[in-house]
Amino acid sequence: MSKDFDFGYIDYERSYRRKRPKKLACLALLVCVLAVVGMVAYQKQAGLFSQSTLGHPTVKDERSEEEAQRDFDNLMNEIFKEEITDNSITLNYTVKDKEAYGIGEEEATLGSFSMEELKNGLMVSENRVATLETFDYNKLTKEQKLVYDIVYLMSKQNLESADFLEYAECLGPTTGIQAQLPVFFAEYNLYEKSDVEQYIKLLGLVPDYFGQIIDFQKMKSEKGIFMSDMTAQAIIDQCSDFIEEPESNYLITVFEKRIKEVKGLSEKEQKQFIKENKEAVLDKVIPAYSSLIEGLTDLKGTGKNKNGLCHFDKGKEYYAYLVKSTTGSNRSLDEINSLLDENIKKLKKEMAQIMADSPEVYYDAQDVSYPYEEPEKAMAHLKKEIQNDFPKLGDDINCQIKEVDKSLEESMSPAFYLTPAIDNYKDNVVYINRSERYDLTKAFTTIGHEGYPGHLYQTCYFNSMNPAPIRSIINVGGYTEGWGTYAELYSYDLAGIDSEVAELLKKNTLATLCIYAKADIGVNYLGWDNKKLQEYLTDFGYKKSHSRAIFDSMVAEPGGYMEYTLGYLEIANLLDEAKEKLGDKFVLKDFHEFFLSIGPAPFVVIEDRLADWIDEIR
Repeated sequence: MSKDFDFGYIDYERSYRRKRPKKLACLALLVCVLAVVGMVAYQKQAGLFSQSTLGHPTVKDERSEEEAQRDFDNLMNEIFKEEITDNSITLNYTVKDKEAYGIGEEEATLGSFSMEELKNGLMVSENRVATLETFDYNKLTKEQKLVYDIVYLMSKQNLESADFLEYAECLGPTTGIQAQLPVFFAEYNLYEKSDVEQYIKLLGLVPDYFGQIIDFQKMKSEKGIFMSDMTAQAIIDQCSDFIEEPESNYLITVFEKRIKEVKGLSEKEQKQFIKENKEAVLDKVIPAYSSLIEGLTDLKGTGKNKNGLCHFDKGKEYYAYLVKSTTGSNRSLDEINSLLDENIKKLKKEMAQIMADSPEVYYDAQDVSYPYEEPEKAMAHLKKEIQNDFPKLGDDINCQIKEVDKSLEESMSPAFYLTPAIDNYKDNVVYINRSERYDLTKAFTTIGHEGYPGHLYQTCYFNSMNPAPIRSIINVGGYTEGWGTYAELYSYDLAGIDSEVAELLKKNTLATLCIYAKADIGVNYLGWDNKKLQEYLTDFGYKKSHSRAIFDSMVAEPGGYMEYTLGYLEIANLLDEAKEKLGDKFVLKDFHEFFLSIGPAPFVVIEDRLADWIDEIR
């Protein structure tokens, strides 16, 4: 597990395992609801994100400004190298030219997942905080101060996890490592022969890595904090789907296509690697998944809690930490709960008013038809149309749109984005799930979330500014997913549909997100059981079967929707503040440039910079 940071490589559109209906009712007013999108990490963990203040320690630093700035850059580069060499997948996805970053050939590793590793992570955080506190903050450059604030606050936040280490979870029906790993392997960058050799070595390490995960789950079982039977079975089903047809497994078929694209390989070498890959998949990967299935099956029934986190001894406190760490928001859960209630009430009223003024809008929204139904055309349209309100991004950005393999369709979401290497950021990949469960003719706003002006644009724009390498390993879910949600909602206005229909759909999507986030808090913090959640959701037009699916999702992956919803609401708050204080001087394009240029950061850091930005414009 990573020491201080949450490495995000795939942006998933979240969905309920098997049970998610194509259409959900919201507020008993609208039934056409698009899916919600999310970012997952290579090894899911609670990262470190926000702090109550930006106060800096007063220290006596005898170094000159030049020396302090040089030492700070060296420290950040060392942290960067430590983090990306923690496991080979992180390294491969982060940089293309390792030598350019002072990194030599590394031994293949998937990292480790154990209590010992988590405790080591706390020690690393302690050391980083102590080292940062030797710097005189005022001697650093403006950009270094931004990096200092982010790394310092996130490292301090990580120390708050000390009481909850045993609650860490890397498995989940949608965001678990077992669901992500096939895609990470399938898209592992094969630049040259050495990458192919490293990749095959990594396949051979999966049994040991999964063995560590099983041992961790056994420890959780002994402590009485193992997952519910429903969650365990969902993960078992996902693993079973992946290994159902071994000889034609995804990792075998996709490798046979990709190996031909590796430069410098002879036909003989290609055949040999194809043989070695197939053997590794059949002899290592598939047995590892079988062992995981067996391990979880043996542990089923030992989970003492079938409800939310708050029903565990330290579950309520852990959930509060989890929300804070994954969203980057400094609000208390009581504040968040009230904020959600206010927004749901407000959105419900606004939607009702739209339909009162134009009753036909309700019916038009239920069967809306987008002029750009094919993902490729939607991407091209949005790339062109966002230029008025968003800073320019080079025309040399490429994006392949690929299809999720059939063996993964049940566990994968409708779409996800793969984050590229920082020195190869112009080559991007978006996956589309063509499962019959999803109607891709209505995926226009999903492309807005994943492509333009969403994650692809967001990632490429920030990388085009050539930020310090350490910025690439800092992931604040609320910043990233909040922007994805913001982009998704913005894209409705560019969808070529009636403006009132677009406005209704936009408000409905946000209301749905708020309801999911409210359900998350209800189940994992307030102690709602399925019956209580059902009573709450019934008021908004949800059927019992939908309520059950939502309940199971909140139990399986607590906090999952908070980064989308709360992240968006935090961005909306920044936007409102800028509009209010700048008045006629406010320009939306300038605000977008400010926000995107900051890059992933806790919202308390962004709020601090926003005040300076506003003062500069006034």
